[in-house]
Amino acid sequence: MAQETTLTRYYAPSEILNIYKGKLTTEYYTNRQGQLRIFMQGVYMQGKGQVYQGFCYDCIKDASSNSYLNIKIPLSVRSQLKPGSLVNIAGILEYNVQNAYSSIQLILEVNWAETVQTDVVSQEDVRKNGLLLMKNKSKGKNVDTILESILYEDKRPVIGLIIAETAITETDFNRGLNAAAKEKVQFTRMRCSFARPIDLTSMLKQQDSKGYDAIALVRGGGGEKDWGALDNLDVLQTIVQMKTPVIAAVGHPDEKAFIKKLVDKEIDVPFALGTYFSNMVNEVIEQRAKSKAALVNEVKKQFEQQLTETRKQNVALTDQMKAMTKAHEEGQKLHNAQLLEAKNQNIKLQTSLDKINITLADLTKKNTDYAKQVTLYSSQIKDLEHQLNSQPGWGMVIILTLLAAGIAAYFF
Repeated sequence: MAQETTLTRYYAPSEILNIYKGKLTTEYYTNRQGQLRIFMQGVYMQGKGQVYQGFCYDCIKDASSNSYLNIKIPLSVRSQLKPGSLVNIAGILEYNVQNAYSSIQLILEVNWAETVQTDVVSQEDVRKNGLLLMKNKSKGKNVDTILESILYEDKRPVIGLIIAETAITETDFNRGLNAAAKEKVQFTRMRCSFARPIDLTSMLKQQDSKGYDAIALVRGGGGEKDWGALDNLDVLQTIVQMKTPVIAAVGHPDEKAFIKKLVDKEIDVPFALGTYFSNMVNEVIEQRAKSKAALVNEVKKQFEQQLTETRKQNVALTDQMKAMTKAHEEGQKLHNAQLLEAKNQNIKLQTSLDKINITLADLTKKNTDYAKQVTLYSSQIKDLEHQLNSQPGWGMVIILTLLAAGIAAYFF
């Protein structure tokens, strides 16, 4: 462990916060590139212990107040420190600007530490640290994501406001609200004494069962000695165990109440809480408008593509219809010609058939006449045969010869 000079001044977390409160300017950070190595003394408190690239995120707390500062500490240094001990540490103070809601988070990246005194925390601090560990181990509730997702669905998030019994508190909150936030967010306001822990605990438990999307504690500043129920262990434990996300808009930015470490969203003051909802609603409205415009353009583009493709298909179908119509017309002409040819052939065949029928009629008549003549000649022959039977044979021959000649003459 490196030995540090005894002339080094050790700052308390509250002193560092006050220094940066007056020096957080763009020019300040530009000149120093956002970094300043400092020495601090305070009570070391461990976080949930998850390791990120060789570092853990813990905090160091004032020995005489509730102020604290988050620290990023390497495992090699962390292993030498005991939770609840008074320690000296040194490192680079960094900042993280959260543009969405105009806030800056300070964090000290520790590169040196030593223990001054072990077990300096009280039993109350031990219980508070246990609540902090319980909170860190539980599944976190991202208030921003929850509320934004509801707004993106064009629904109204329902917020329960537990407001301290002072007129100025609600007035400050209302000043931060714009018209859009009043329309898009449903607020249910309730008054409660923040000086009586039993009343605030009962109020929190009752409202936790009513299905709010978030519950906000709203109270102005008053100094660390005037936190009342907000610093009560029963109230803090109730907040950790609540299923509804909790927002704390209590105190001033430099008043580091322990309750702010246990809630799901920390807002500096009541006015900033109103501004938080206003900014969120405006941002969602803007994003939804951009998304809608992009969607309209995409649908328009797809429609134009479909229209162009349909027009091409219509041209192709029109050409096909023209070709089919032409083929049909040519086929109809051929069919008509074939019908005419068939009609002419039928006429010729009918004429031939009529001639055949006439010929058949003549032949039938001749055949009938022939049959009659045959019958007649047969009768005559029988008569002649009868006569010849009584006359000489030569006479019979002559008669038959004459009869045959008559028949042949008839037919030929």
